[in-house]
Amino acid sequence: MPSSRSSLDGLRTDQLDGLRFLAFAMVFFSHFSAPAEYSSVVMVQRQGWVGVEIFFALSSFLLFRLFEQERTRTGRISISQFFVRRLLRIYPLMVLFPLAMLLAYGPQNPAAYGWLLGLVSFVGNYIAWFPDNWSSIQYTAQLWSLPYEFQIYLLLPLLFLLYLSVGRHALATGLLCLLPLCLLGRVAFALSGVSTQAVYMTPLLRPESTIVGILVAMGLTRRLLLPLVAAVFLSSGIGLIFLPYIHTPVGSVLVYIPAGLFAGSLLHMALHVQNVARLLRWPPLSYLGTISFGLYVFHTWSFDQGKALMQMAHIPESYAISCLAGLAHCILAASLSYRILEQPLLRLKPRRSHPESVQDDAVAANA
Repeated sequence: MPSSRSSLDGLRTDQLDGLRFLAFAMVFFSHFSAPAEYSSVVMVQRQGWVGVEIFFALSSFLLFRLFEQERTRTGRISISQFFVRRLLRIYPLMVLFPLAMLLAYGPQNPAAYGWLLGLVSFVGNYIAWFPDNWSSIQYTAQLWSLPYEFQIYLLLPLLFLLYLSVGRHALATGLLCLLPLCLLGRVAFALSGVSTQAVYMTPLLRPESTIVGILVAMGLTRRLLLPLVAAVFLSSGIGLIFLPYIHTPVGSVLVYIPAGLFAGSLLHMALHVQNVARLLRWPPLSYLGTISFGLYVFHTWSFDQGKALMQMAHIPESYAISCLAGLAHCILAASLSYRILEQPLLRLKPRRSHPESVQDDAVAANA
């Protein structure tokens, strides 16, 4: 059985809410690209999808760590309580929002009811292999990542039990050995002419960010020197900008490696670099991270609602003002959702009484 030293006990994680908001901000601005004349801005914005990779790394880190804290405290983990907590966190809003959009705007094409059922049954990411499907209910295309993440949840308890059986180094070796197979799988998809979207939305084809989060949770990066981590962060970020775009055959094979390194190195710095952690604990960032699930669900709808409000107020439209109006509407909608729907449901989640886990519970509640 692995020693408790393999965990990150005693390490503050409240700064991860701020990191979660930064991940959302990347996704938000990637969906609303600047005008073509701002070519350098557009080039960076095209990589905003990496915000989703940061979400995946954060979730696997926090949930794996909570498993270890529960095992340390009780000698076991409750898989049933884990799934109750996860379902209470994501399921109600994931289902109610597309239902509301379907009622408000109607089906955009005949696939709407299949797309809704795919979300309800946690297979929507596979239905979204075909773009007409995920656009069949207005403002819901971004929800593909929620079934994707739930499929990761199915594997996390099994991986943790394997970790208890074989130890962190053996598990890390096994996970890293999977990566060449996943790379070959992506090559196979590219050579077969399958849509690059199929790779993007299939967990077993591109698990780099999830694996990185688990490695960080097991403490395997804790002793890395900061200059090395910073170099990985910078080089992977530059690589993402200059490598072929994710939705090209070559890009769909290569970009998930630097994306995982980028997400993992950023997570490491948020945990271990005091200046970074202090910045991410800034109260406005922390609050926005707390409501980040609602921000993510509502953001495409809110952008159009913000523009509509600008038109009603006769405010001249520009890219910057449109983004600010959309973000303001999104924050308001997410705040109301968190207060009225999400927070009451979070109170139903099985609670831990151990003081060392309270901090992580508060952060993981928003994963």
